[in-house]
Amino acid sequence: MTDHAMRRTRAAHRPTVMVVHAHPDDESSQTGGTLARYAAQGCRTVLVTCTDGGEGSAPVGVQPGQIGYGRSLIAGTRSAELRHACAALAISDAFALGYRDTGLSPTPDPESYSSLPLRPLVAQMLRIMRMLGPDVVVTYPPNGLSGHPDHIRTHDVVAAAHARLVADYAEGGSPHTPPQLYYIALSTRQLETLRTSIRDRLGPNAWAPPSSMAVDDSAITTAIDVDDYWANKLEALAAHASQPDATELLRALAVHRDTPGKVEQYVRAYPPPQPGLPISTDLFS
Repeated sequence: MTDHAMRRTRAAHRPTVMVVHAHPDDESSQTGGTLARYAAQGCRTVLVTCTDGGEGSAPVGVQPGQIGYGRSLIAGTRSAELRHACAALAISDAFALGYRDTGLSPTPDPESYSSLPLRPLVAQMLRIMRMLGPDVVVTYPPNGLSGHPDHIRTHDVVAAAHARLVADYAEGGSPHTPPQLYYIALSTRQLETLRTSIRDRLGPNAWAPPSSMAVDDSAITTAIDVDDYWANKLEALAAHASQPDATELLRALAVHRDTPGKVEQYVRAYPPPQPGLPISTDLFS
């Protein structure tokens, strides 16, 4: 490539955030405000959804194993819901990889996403990263945030593909700087504030995120202000109406519509953060 062509390519490049999730609705519940914010700022926002969500709830509330349950129907419904959510968040590009949702069965299908060999999944994710050239990649922490096997597998795939990009750059095999890598997080302070608020407003038996999802406050490196994009987040969550857990979370988060100071939190994994720095307010910084 000539110097002129390289300069033209760089000039045409929009700052790009690539978020990789396991299931339809994860993008809205965990990173919806962030995606909407960066889209509004003119960034290219890319969503990769690894599974088809076919082990979720049926549109009429029928569960796996019950009469009327149909896996393909659920996957199709969730795909349509995902398209509506992407529109609410103004996502630039969405890629649905369509792997079989593992669900929470103690004996998962050997063809499910979390059971598939890791190497081909990493190779595919690496191709996607090279094709899109993101500046920032966001996914789950090593425990998947919630412990779901598909979340953990998504982390493993993204982390391994990103490590390959970093190695390529170090070896001089890539013309691009490797993207920054962030893990979705929720600090102990924010989680407890959220749990208290939910139960004060909705009652002691209302659903709230479990304390096990939290990380120590000192681990948080980045907090994105999503006050102005909370309505987008709620609209995207509402698109996943077939899923009771999304509906419950929507109800819980809606009570914070007018509460200032709403943020989505992250831990930067690459490059490793320097100790003692203040919390950043921008994934690109």
